[in-house]
Formats: sequence, structure tokens, C-alpha cells
Amino acid sequence: RPALCEAGRTSERKADSRLETARHGDVHRAATLARPRQQMIRTDASAQKVEQALASLAEANAPMDRLARHQ
Repeated sequence: RPALCEAGRTSERKADSRLETARHGDVHRAATLARPRQQMIRTDASAQKVEQALASLAEANAPMDRLARHQ
């Protein structure tokens, strides 16, 4: 009987181990998918800042552009 109990415990440990691996696999997969999403959000934010800077530069240069056209 003790051998059966030990065998039962061993299979329980294996099942727990597989469950743990599956759980960590899902966590790892989610983290791996989240990384590119975060990079895309940061890239988008950086692109918006560049667009704003270009718009400000265009505004600042507008009087000079008008002056150059009149000469």
C-alpha cells in the first residue's frame, strides 16, 4: 500500500508540475505579446511628438517663407 500512495503522490506532483508549466507558459506568452504592443504605443507617442515639433517648426518658419516668396 505505501508504494501505491507514493506512486499516487508522484503522479500528483507531475500533474501539478504540468499545470504550473502551462500557467507559466500562458504568462510568458502574454508577456511576449505585450512587449511589441508596448513598443508600438511608445513608437506612436514618439511619432506624435515629432509631428508636433514639425508643425511648430512650420509655424515658426511661415513668416520667413512668405517673405522669401515676395522677394
